[in-house]
Parts: sequence; C-alpha cells; structure tokens
Amino acid sequence: MEKTLRLPAELGSLEPFRLFVLQCARDLAVHESRVPQIELVLEELLTNLVFHAYKEARGDVELACFPRGDAFCMRICDWSSPFNPLERPPPDLSAALEDRPIGGLGIHLVRKMADGLDYRRENDQNIVEICFRRDTQQDNRDA
Repeated sequence: MEKTLRLPAELGSLEPFRLFVLQCARDLAVHESRVPQIELVLEELLTNLVFHAYKEARGDVELACFPRGDAFCMRICDWSSPFNPLERPPPDLSAALEDRPIGGLGIHLVRKMADGLDYRRENDQNIVEICFRRDTQQDNRDA
C-alpha cells in the first residue's frame, strides 16, 4: 500500500519527511540495518531539492513510500524545471580534492547505496524513484 506526504520544499520539511519514511519503513518491515542508508539517501535528495529545485519561487515536494516485490521504495516528485540527477557523470575520485569540481558526490552516494534508482519526467514533474531491498543483503558494488 502506498503512503504519500506532500510538503513545501523547505528545510523545515526535512524532519517531517524523515519521520514519515521511518514509519513507512517500520510498517513495511525494512531491516533496521538498511534504515541509515535510506535516511542518508532521502536527506541528500531532499536537500538538493530544497536548495536547487525552485530557485527563488516556492514549491512542494511529494514523497511516496511503497513496497515493490522484496523492496522498499520511495518516489520523490517536484514541479520545478526538468532536472535528471542521473545524468551527472560520476565524480573522479582519484583526482586531488582541489582539482575536483564542487558537487556530484551526493548523487554518487545515492547511486551506491540504493538497490534501484530511476528518473523520469511526466506531467511537468521530476520523478525520482529509489528502492532498497528490505533485508540485510546488499549488492557488491564498487565504492
């Protein structure tokens, strides 16, 4: 069963969204070892929206939680300008810190922590879906 929460895209909404996701994760029997990853991914994606999506205007973010097979999934929607975070190239982690461009590490972490990640643009919405297996198994992905 899908549960949805829609709030303004502002810093004050981060904690209510976090609490909402924690309750959904409990309701869907997500293993406790997965919860810190889910929280970190949620914070990264929502913080990016708060600071970059609507620029000077005000807007909302809608967050849905739902099961998909053996996964716990979140769908984050906003109505700002089109932006596909998955189009960002992976950061060059071998470069010296002073030679690296600012940004991009958060999306890199999201890619590494999530078991499934997708972006699409529909009906003037940016839609990002993130899924995590509910058990303790994780992919063996390169860091």
